[in-house]
Amino acid sequence: MIRKALQELKEYVSFAEDLLNRQTELADTLSGYEDMLLKEKTIRSGRKFYYAKKKGAEKFTYIGKSDSPEVIKIKEAHYLKKSIPVLRKNIRLVNHLLEGYVSSSAKSINQMMPRVYTVDGGPVIADGAEAARKWKDQMEAYKATFPPYKPEELKVRTRDGSYVRSISEGMIYNLLLSLGVTFVYELPLKVGSRLYRPDFTILSEIDYETSYPLEHFGMMGDGKYKAKNLEKIVDYLEDGYVPGVNIFYTFGDMRGGLDISPIYDIIRSKIRPSTTLYAHDPA
Repeated sequence: MIRKALQELKEYVSFAEDLLNRQTELADTLSGYEDMLLKEKTIRSGRKFYYAKKKGAEKFTYIGKSDSPEVIKIKEAHYLKKSIPVLRKNIRLVNHLLEGYVSSSAKSINQMMPRVYTVDGGPVIADGAEAARKWKDQMEAYKATFPPYKPEELKVRTRDGSYVRSISEGMIYNLLLSLGVTFVYELPLKVGSRLYRPDFTILSEIDYETSYPLEHFGMMGDGKYKAKNLEKIVDYLEDGYVPGVNIFYTFGDMRGGLDISPIYDIIRSKIRPSTTLYAHDPA
């Protein structure tokens, strides 16, 4: 959630800087209208007539109705006079936030301390149920803002009544349910111009803030499927998602089978520290 918020703030700065440049250019062309004052008169029919004068002048002079070019220019000049300082202030404040933001992840906190004090994975937050529920609700609500992706392909029913696209995905889904970790199926992940829908996004119980995408590739024996998903892995890399660091992949075998042991490794290393008791863990 934090990663997405930071990305949206960066996108806002880019948008605001572009808008500021365009508004500044327009304001330069309207510089002669900033000192013009308007007076409005409305008649019974609702039509409006405008009178203008330069600051310091004594009398207003009629200049036309709402669609008069002079009226429009005066209004735009006054709008830009207010808008430009607001944009500059917002850009400055958001940049200050981005420059000063420090991640509260376990990795980031550990890097601030002498190695003797570092905690492997970070301490487990004992009362995380409410944080996990809130994250799940927020992410499901965010997912609902996107159009459903090929819902006709959701044919495999899971233990909680949801539907996924393959038997292997169903096995992973049910395993995550049995382990009690918090996750969202096919949560949209927008990075720049790319939109991903990783099969699973799993919430870490280290800080109840960090989440990790998990992509399952089940038909790597199929040439077209393999080429398409190798390209996806490269796209992830270009967008800063490194396997084993902030994204994970699992693969089906040539017969369509699934080895679930990598999923336990992922959960032990990134989701739930190895010191946590696993009621369902066969290891």
